[in-house]
Amino acid sequence: MKKLFALLLSCFIAYEVQSKEIFYFSNDNFNNIPVYFVAPEKIDRNSRLVIVMHGRKRNAEEYRDQWVQKANELNLVIVVPEFAETKFPGVFQYNYGNIFLQSGEELPKNQTLFSLVEPLANFSLKKFKIESNKWGIYGHGAGAHFVHRYILHQPHADHTLAIAANLGWYLSMTDQEWPFGLAKSNISEEQLKVAFSRYFLLMLGRADTSRKPNSPYVKENWDAISAQGEHRLARGRNFVKSAVAKSKEVNQFFKWGMVEVPTTKGHSNTEQMVPYAAEMFYARLK
Repeated sequence: MKKLFALLLSCFIAYEVQSKEIFYFSNDNFNNIPVYFVAPEKIDRNSRLVIVMHGRKRNAEEYRDQWVQKANELNLVIVVPEFAETKFPGVFQYNYGNIFLQSGEELPKNQTLFSLVEPLANFSLKKFKIESNKWGIYGHGAGAHFVHRYILHQPHADHTLAIAANLGWYLSMTDQEWPFGLAKSNISEEQLKVAFSRYFLLMLGRADTSRKPNSPYVKENWDAISAQGEHRLARGRNFVKSAVAKSKEVNQFFKWGMVEVPTTKGHSNTEQMVPYAAEMFYARLK
């Protein structure tokens, strides 16, 4: 009995150590970005990389921990960069990818957060000795804001599949002014065509139906946000409809998809979304 208890304890400790790994990523434009990760015990030719973007609480470690089980089950290496509020404050510097300042000034491409994703992916592929160059990117909440804008502003990025879950509002395919629509977004028709030709999945929780602003920024911009739909679920459905219409307008075959997950816990339900997203990555990144 004592031996069994010791064995179980050692397994628990190993799990805890494995789920609290971290490295720091730097390049010419970014310095010491903390990156939490979990990797299967053995990396083999079937291992695949997924970059996960945390929510507005900037809680990368918690987001990483929510992927531990699926990382081991499905042979996924999960890396979660953390963008602290002190360094990347507010929705403009994180959710919106640091594309424009709040004043409207466009920043150089090498200063945007979007410019960090591919270098981080390439670094991670080498660090973990992953043989395949297929990788995915996932975001929930504020991270989903980041991901869906990433595929629109940088449609030529090298990911295989992007998934965004439970956004609050969208860069819609309408004449709303950026950050709520295409007007003044500097996104060309050619960029849209490339974006529509990439694999992108929008995941919506059926219980994500709050009709109240959940932050000062949302309250301040509620008219523009609620114009996209009465709640997150409705806004997601409307976004996909607008994207389908836009793809027809620019005459581009549409590779985007949408799934509605039967959630029960409102918006704070990453744990309910992750199993579905993990299965999607497992299937697409083969």
